[in-house]
Amino acid sequence: MNRKIAVSLILIVLVAGWIGFSVYRYTNQIVVINIVGPIYDFQKTVSELNDAFYNPNVKAVILYLNTPGGIAYSCIEIAEYVKIVGEVKPLIAVMGSECASGGYYIASFAKKIITYNNTITGSIGVLAVWVDLTKYYEKQGIKVWVWSTSKEKEFGAPWRSPTEEEKAAIQDEVNKIFEKIVRDIKENRNLSSEVLEELKSGKVFYGWEAVKLGLADEVGDMKKALDEASTMAGLTFHIVVSSTMNPKQRFLRAIGLI
Repeated sequence: MNRKIAVSLILIVLVAGWIGFSVYRYTNQIVVINIVGPIYDFQKTVSELNDAFYNPNVKAVILYLNTPGGIAYSCIEIAEYVKIVGEVKPLIAVMGSECASGGYYIASFAKKIITYNNTITGSIGVLAVWVDLTKYYEKQGIKVWVWSTSKEKEFGAPWRSPTEEEKAAIQDEVNKIFEKIVRDIKENRNLSSEVLEELKSGKVFYGWEAVKLGLADEVGDMKKALDEASTMAGLTFHIVVSSTMNPKQRFLRAIGLI
């Protein structure tokens, strides 16, 4: 066989193998979803979780949380989607320097929680605030006239104090949310009554303490989480992608260009 033809055939085989291997890696993705900072809105994270759920190329999910928590309803909404994704794909939570309150609530729905040694976590509780600026308005000479279709429309208005009925309604809602959060965490982590009482107090824990109490599974880092995710998903070769990467960027990652 002509030497040039032989070299060409070898190159074709190598290129074909490289392309095949790249395609294989592209179809075996571990996606990292970041939740960083206070949680006010849920739409971006829910959208990323949805993509991970429906994308057949995503075989496992890493949820990295570095957050003090946030608005209760947003945290609950995200947690519901974490639960849905975790039911069909391996989903591991990694707690960053801080993963407290609603952040920990979200993490509790993961199949496994990995924490850094000195992560700040816990701080479970629900807070509602009504700011009364009537004294300030009086001092500034500000008068407020209100026309509304019902008294509920000015619920939480800063130009007046809450009524006794409103105070009771707010406390009742706070209690309901807190009970749901505690109930879900207890079920997700199979906590003992003693640990649950500590958690309900709003106490803050370090990562190593969280592992000791059963709030987290082990001390580790992102590499540990990726190793666990690949094992749980049964992956030999895979790529790690960010949830913000589009298909083109993910393919470039698969062929080793980024």
